Amino acid sequence: MGDFEIKRALDIAENGTDEQVNRELHRMVDVDRRVIRRKETIGYMLFVGNNSFNINGHKDLFVDSILKISFDLQAKYHVIAGIWDIVDDFIVSFIMEKTRTRWGKFIPYIFCGGLPYALIATLYWLLPNLLPENMVNDFGDLTKFFIFAAIDMLLEFVGNFKDVAISGYVSTITPYPSDRRRLLAISSYFSIIYSRIPDIVVEFMLDFIKNGIVSSAGKTSDQMIKTSLMIVGPVTAIISGLIISWYASIAKERVHQKVEKPKIRESLRIVFSNRPVRMYILSNLLGSFGTGINTNDYYRQVLNMTTFETIAGIPSFFFQPIGFAKYNALAKRFSTKSLFMVSQVFAKAFYIPLWFYGRYIKTSKGKMFFQSRWAMLPVTAIWECIYATFWGVKSVSGTEIANECNDYIEWKYGYRNEATLSAASTLVCKIPARINSILQPLYKKWCHYDQTAYTEGREQPILAQKWIFAMATILPAILVLSSMIPMFWYDINKDKRDKMYMELNERRAKIAEEINKIYHDEEASVT
Repeated sequence: MGDFEIKRALDIAENGTDEQVNRELHRMVDVDRRVIRRKETIGYMLFVGNNSFNINGHKDLFVDSILKISFDLQAKYHVIAGIWDIVDDFIVSFIMEKTRTRWGKFIPYIFCGGLPYALIATLYWLLPNLLPENMVNDFGDLTKFFIFAAIDMLLEFVGNFKDVAISGYVSTITPYPSDRRRLLAISSYFSIIYSRIPDIVVEFMLDFIKNGIVSSAGKTSDQMIKTSLMIVGPVTAIISGLIISWYASIAKERVHQKVEKPKIRESLRIVFSNRPVRMYILSNLLGSFGTGINTNDYYRQVLNMTTFETIAGIPSFFFQPIGFAKYNALAKRFSTKSLFMVSQVFAKAFYIPLWFYGRYIKTSKGKMFFQSRWAMLPVTAIWECIYATFWGVKSVSGTEIANECNDYIEWKYGYRNEATLSAASTLVCKIPARINSILQPLYKKWCHYDQTAYTEGREQPILAQKWIFAMATILPAILVLSSMIPMFWYDINKDKRDKMYMELNERRAKIAEEINKIYHDEEASVT
């Protein structure tokens, strides 16, 4: 506490009323102040929104049907890319953990991950036009494959710097939990609306092209779909890159790092030797197993309606604000762990009855319900409302539990390990995710998935339809439920969390004074 604060507190104690004294005491011990002002809040909203402002959800369609890379080559590529992904995670985390600048630990990497990442992403989406047509149409062409692999791996490497920096930065933006939760709730709610714009644009474009509402003389539906992706992909990448780079110029890190740089071996030991952190990482590991096929694939390949989720989700718009608006109030009553577990379960468990409904009930024409848009519309709308109600709590608690683990390490050991924790968590998630990506093209090949059926106007074989539906619904639900088991041993309850933040704030004030003194002395020596 500075001299001015001490004099102010003494003056109120001597001359203030009882009410003023109580208010001042509450302010001095309060660990939930608000330090992030309006301009920075708006900037952070745009920053978070633009981090997801892309059409990456349509990459499978792009690789399968536009760039036309065979399933066998895709499976082989993901083996190599998986190994590279693990190696570059360690490189990124080691570099970042040692970083100390006057702008902070993460902000320089956020800045570098803006436009550079956007330019590589633009090259990725323009690739079909940069290669000869006969090469693009050859599913087994190795030259095309190696060019694609090089660009995709470079995109992964630069993206890792950006993603690890963003993950670590969130826990340093403010030392006060309620201030951070408020910011996360506002920005996450804004993001689910704003970042969906590119997807919605592409979805309607694809459906309009597929149903003949939009046509072009001399162009096939395959060519028009390719043009749509090659326009929206680069445009969104450039917009996103510009805004992320701009935000880096106004961002602030308020939770200061200790001047001493931690040893990498010690950082890894700390991350894996603490129960809450270990249970969080294990939960992420189990939750990362999947099929690589999601509901978007089901809507597009089985129902032939990419906009199905958007239309079915219209009623859910009224439920979306609930979780975001109520999160801070819920966090005052319940632990982050409880909110995280409950929201995860309710958000996904409804997939199980949805699968039974679609798979075992038939229409009057003999089709299974999951093949009928009208049969699936009401139950999908109900699921979207349930999902939207819990989405705010799920979104904020998912980020907050990672922040809580970072703060727990700082509380227990005196310094922060954001980059190492992020890399460790990402690494254990990427192993099953890469296994998924290796197996996904093999699943598709096994169930006779037709790579060009969608763009050329054909239906998928019935075996492929059944497995696409199962892999997009019941299998992810079972995996998410199993991923919650380790969280029962995550031992940071509400009382322990509140005590942790009370003690952390006292330490952080001393570290901030030490950091400011060092930079002040450096500036004085230069002048």
